[in-house]
Order: sequence, then structure tokens, then C-alpha cells
Amino acid sequence: MSKVIYDYDFIFKDNNNAEQNVIFCHGFNSSPNSFKLFQNYWTKTNYYALQFPGCNKTAVLKDHQISIYQYAKLLIEFVKNSNLKNITLIGHSMGCMIISIAYMNHPDLFNKLIYIAPTNALKNRHLKKYYFAKDFDSYLKFLDLLYYDSSIFTSNSNWLNQAKQNFNANDFNDPVLIKLRDSLEQDQLQKDIIKAHSLINIPTLLVLGEDDKLVNRAECLDYFNKQVKNVKTCWIAKTGHMVFDENFDEFIKVVEDFILY
Repeated sequence: MSKVIYDYDFIFKDNNNAEQNVIFCHGFNSSPNSFKLFQNYWTKTNYYALQFPGCNKTAVLKDHQISIYQYAKLLIEFVKNSNLKNITLIGHSMGCMIISIAYMNHPDLFNKLIYIAPTNALKNRHLKKYYFAKDFDSYLKFLDLLYYDSSIFTSNSNWLNQAKQNFNANDFNDPVLIKLRDSLEQDQLQKDIIKAHSLINIPTLLVLGEDDKLVNRAECLDYFNKQVKNVKTCWIAKTGHMVFDENFDEFIKVVEDFILY
């Protein structure tokens, strides 16, 4: 492997297989650590997960913009600078937008695509008040949007007390996050993502939750089956938007088989 050059934090797990690589792109205001279960489990290929600026309190460097286009550019530069080959890209939520634009711009760099709960910013406009929680009650509603059963957290009094103490509305309402949110709703981005999907000609997997309050399962399945050639689709029982957190055993069966075969 060449020396990795990247302006922001990233995770690298060396599994002694540089001939194949998996790269994970996180969702809105998230981090590479959101895919920790996969990282800890995965030993079959080398693994990377990138942090994107503006998310998870990550300062914006150089003249970088806060947009999906910039994130896709950072991903492409990371791949080229690291001289990575045989890449499976995994995107979760907003990360699905990133991998779509990256593929559209440089399809030759990637071998497989995995979409996990891809969000549509336009369809989720009515949920803004929960994404940008201004009080703890709104934060709990946000959790309810993410999980099939958020009571795994809220029924734990110790977790609830600790979470209430740690809650800071500024973490959800930073001006940079507002700028990112607005950029996701731009018509041109939505058009480019649709275009990217229509251009995909490599193996692609779509993984959805059974009851994702951010992604309409029936609509998403119908869209991908019509828009993406030869896509493989599935949904995981008793999961919401955080599919891999809520039923990792079933999730990894599908994903591992897709990556390796």
C-alpha cells in the first residue's frame, strides 16, 4: 500500500489483503466510527472509513466546500493517492449520495457499490426539526427516527440521565451543518444522483431496514429496481435506519456474501 494521504481523520484496518479494499462513507453529521461493528468483524480485505468535514465537529480545512460534490472529490483523491484497487464502496444514508457522485465522476475506480438506507433529502424536509434538535425531547424523537426500537436506549435510566447531561443543542445546529443540509436539497444534486444511478454498471447491493422512518422501503425498492441495472436488494427484519446496529448478524450475512462473491 502506498502512503495514505488524506486531510481528515480516517480509519484503516490492515487485514493483509491490499488486493481488495472496502471503503465506508458515513451519513449526515456522523463519523467513521458509526460502522464500528463492521470494522471489528471484517478481516477479509483491507478496510478504510473516511471522515468528511463539517460532520462530527470536524473542522473544514483548506478551501474545501461543504457539499456532496466535495466529499466525493475527497473520496476520489483518497483512492488515487493511496493507489487502491478492487474497491467496494459502502455508503450509509447521506454516504450513499457520496458514493453515487464519486462513481459518476470516476466509475473506473470502483468494483462494487453497497447502498445502506439511502436517504432522499427532499422527501425528509419535514423531519428537519428533529435532525436539528434544539432540546432533549427533540433529540429523543431523532433517535426514534433512526432506530426500529429506540427503547433499547430510552428504557435504560442510566443511559437516559447521561444522555441528558451530555446533550448540547449546538452539536446539532452548527452553521456548517445547516449549510450542508441546505446543499443536500439542491435540485442539481438530486438530478445528478438519479443520473449516477442510471449509469451504474457494476455489481450493486441495496440494504434497507424493515421499518426505516427516514427511508420508505417500498418506494426505495421500486426506485432502485427500475433505476439501477441488475441491482440486488434486500431488507433486514426488525431494523430501522441503523440497519447494521440493530441486526448485525443478518446484515453481515448479506453484505459479506456480496463483497466476496
